[in-house]
Amino acid sequence: MITATLIGGGTPQMVQIVIDATPAGVPWTLTGSVDDQTWPVPGGVGVGDGGQLVLTDNRAPGNRPIVYTFAAGAARQASEPIVVPFSTDFVLQSLTGSRSLALELYSGSLNTELSSNHAQFRIPGRSRPSIRYDVGGDIEGNFGVIVERDQAQTFREMILEGGPLLYRLGAELADIDPVGVIAYGDLSSELLPRHGKRVWRLPYTLIDDPYLDVRLGAFSWDDVDAALAGMTWTEFDTRFAALTWDQVDTFDWATI
Repeated sequence: MITATLIGGGTPQMVQIVIDATPAGVPWTLTGSVDDQTWPVPGGVGVGDGGQLVLTDNRAPGNRPIVYTFAAGAARQASEPIVVPFSTDFVLQSLTGSRSLALELYSGSLNTELSSNHAQFRIPGRSRPSIRYDVGGDIEGNFGVIVERDQAQTFREMILEGGPLLYRLGAELADIDPVGVIAYGDLSSELLPRHGKRVWRLPYTLIDDPYLDVRLGAFSWDDVDAALAGMTWTEFDTRFAALTWDQVDTFDWATI
């Protein structure tokens, strides 16, 4: 049996997927899907050991029914559909999900390109060129995102960290993949003075996820209850006095 549950205190929430038992010695995969679009769950490839499997997905699109499929050999199990609520049509986040921003897309900002990877060489005496070619490049494009004043610092920090980012869509947008890992180029912006917002143009290239083999840690309320069993609220306040609520949300409850 496979079950999918919303989990965590972040926005948007992650999805925890639990498979009751994995068949011993059988290779397995776990993927998420929306309609005909599919993405791999982090850490979602392995060999069964007969035990329970618990994985966490922070790469799902929002506001659409998601189905998770566990495949082991010829056997398939699918979860009941689950929806991750998004307040906007676009979320930009770090690959770990430690930083996340719910942003609005600027109208007319979804142009895309494909690189041919062709090089032409003109040869004297010939009317047609010789060419060298290789596999073409995947989608490149430019997201225009509206950043509110209170989001500006977090947005700059995400960009200045320099690593790849993850985008997740909260609405179906024609042929744009619902989720993707991107490298980005130099950004430019313009101010919308009346609204106190800034439109940032984010040129991006789709890349392979560099951390797909890494399982994400996450905790349910059952995990928290087990960790805090026997602790009073006074003891809790003392233990966590130095932490903000955001830090409590991301606390590793396995350390208690």
